[in-house]
Amino acid sequence: MTDPSTLAADDRAGASEDMRARAFLERQYRMLTDADLLGLYVSRPDGTVMACSDTFARLLGFAAPGDVPGASTATLYASPAEREDILARVRSQRGGVEPYRTRLRRRDGTFIDVLDSVVGVFDASGALTALSGFVIDLTAVKERERHLRPIFYGAADAVLLLDDTRAILDANPAAVALFGVPFEVLTQGTLDALVGDDREELQEAWREFLALGESKREHRVLSGRGGARIIECHYRARVEPGRHLCMARDITERRHLEERLAQSEKIESIGRLAGGISHDFNNLLTAILGYTELLLAQHAGADDRDRADLEEIQRAGQRAAALTQQLLAFSRKQVLMPKEVDLNQTVAGLQGMLARLIREDIVLTCEGAGEPVFVKIDPTQIEQVILNLVLNARDALPTGGWIKIAVSCVPRSQVEVPPDFQSTAGEYVRLRVSDNGVGIAPEARAHLFEPFFTTKALGKGTGLGLASVYGIVRQSNGFITVDSEPETGTTFTMYFPAVQAAVVDEARPVAATAPAGGHETILLVEDEDAVRVIVSAVLRRHGYRVLEAATPRAACDIFAREGRLVDLLVTDVVMPEMNGPALAQRLISDRAELRVLFISGYADMATPFDSDNPNLGFLSKPFQASALAARVREMLSRPGRPGLA
Repeated sequence: MTDPSTLAADDRAGASEDMRARAFLERQYRMLTDADLLGLYVSRPDGTVMACSDTFARLLGFAAPGDVPGASTATLYASPAEREDILARVRSQRGGVEPYRTRLRRRDGTFIDVLDSVVGVFDASGALTALSGFVIDLTAVKERERHLRPIFYGAADAVLLLDDTRAILDANPAAVALFGVPFEVLTQGTLDALVGDDREELQEAWREFLALGESKREHRVLSGRGGARIIECHYRARVEPGRHLCMARDITERRHLEERLAQSEKIESIGRLAGGISHDFNNLLTAILGYTELLLAQHAGADDRDRADLEEIQRAGQRAAALTQQLLAFSRKQVLMPKEVDLNQTVAGLQGMLARLIREDIVLTCEGAGEPVFVKIDPTQIEQVILNLVLNARDALPTGGWIKIAVSCVPRSQVEVPPDFQSTAGEYVRLRVSDNGVGIAPEARAHLFEPFFTTKALGKGTGLGLASVYGIVRQSNGFITVDSEPETGTTFTMYFPAVQAAVVDEARPVAATAPAGGHETILLVEDEDAVRVIVSAVLRRHGYRVLEAATPRAACDIFAREGRLVDLLVTDVVMPEMNGPALAQRLISDRAELRVLFISGYADMATPFDSDNPNLGFLSKPFQASALAARVREMLSRPGRPGLA
């Protein structure tokens, strides 16, 4: 027995189909009547017209619909036998006559070409009581076609004329160019053949089109120009039955652009997460490494059985610190020290080291730009970028091959700048690393720059190399693209805004030997308790007087009381209430000669500090106790200058 709920669902589905069909017919009717092409009439079986529309009266040469009633349709047809044949078919079929072409006689005796259709109205006994018909003025349709044909052929979008079987009856030049098929071949085929493997989507679109009169879908087609293209097809009904319009537009580049934007947003989200985790993890590692080094100083004896364990803890902490630095590079929250760098010199300086890192069966070539090309970048980080890409290329050449590094300067007009990249540079410096290795599969390319994604065997890589490359390049105001196909090799291309030739500063004097400790007063500002405690302990062990503050507000209160005694401000960069650079600026406004050492593993790019000012320094988290002591001593011993100017 059929489930009542199933019957109800079927009824709803049938009602939905009826509503769609009714809506389609209503749209067709409005389209024809609004265009003054459709004439409607009702007559008795003997042909006497009882009522008609304005258009019907006009088509037959009457001044108004009121003039038509009483006239006979028997006189309309060029052949009287034609009307008798139509009447016989209506009676025998107990229905209507499908639209067909014929000629009707106007009131003045002239003839017009029309598309005619007649439906019979029967009473309960089966007797024919009336005829309802419509006529479409084909002369007007052809005239309208004549005016529309230049629009058809001149349209920027591709337009196809289809029949009910989706055979292509006509096509404009834009369609020929879009599908890359000669007109003669195109108009002898079908839309199904163009769509190829996407036929199920096409058939679904066609069913929707027949039900609703309109449909819009995307199809993947193989263009004669080469390669798959994404085509947006808009199906619309045409006035003449059995002939339909399909307007098509190539949206391949738009879809690729949307995919790139989506990928960029995804990487941005992952980067924010990675940056936040790395910031917290760096604070923990700073405490771990600091206390480990203090304990190592207490277990200095070679025969101390605890020393080996402490050294293992230290090495593990250092490896963890290296991982967090890569995560920070990916998230673009690593503190960089950019300067004007000639990439020609950078590549040339690395060539010897890179040659030692690759195998003898790999040929490394480096091509410079022919003239100095300067970019604003952290020299250490761009070297890390090149090193990572060359090592990746080496791993993609298991049986040997070649790796090529090329530097060149290109005008903006020749650079396809990503939509999410903001730059006003007139020229770009292009750095390209290519190989002829195994290439990258398409499914892997979509995740290439995501952290911890790797195609290498387990234990052969962390998956952070390309992620850090991406982050360093973007944080350096550049962008990176990758071109690769399996078994054809890979090319990574980076673009950086070109800058003017660097001005070489005079070397700053460096103290011959910096003492390990001192007696000065240091104001320490750190919101993370574990970091503040270990930093304070290290500094006190080296003889310094330390004033501790857990918040910038507390630091301001301490400075108000003892500011004249403070020789060095050691402050975290990212803190609640106020960040480190803002705090430094406030305190320096009271004491221009104050030295400041920023400590952070997470850069707040919205608040940069002047890295060229000798009164300012930076120490990246996580750091060891010895590095902290040396950096503090160096900051207190170096010649300075007043203010942040």
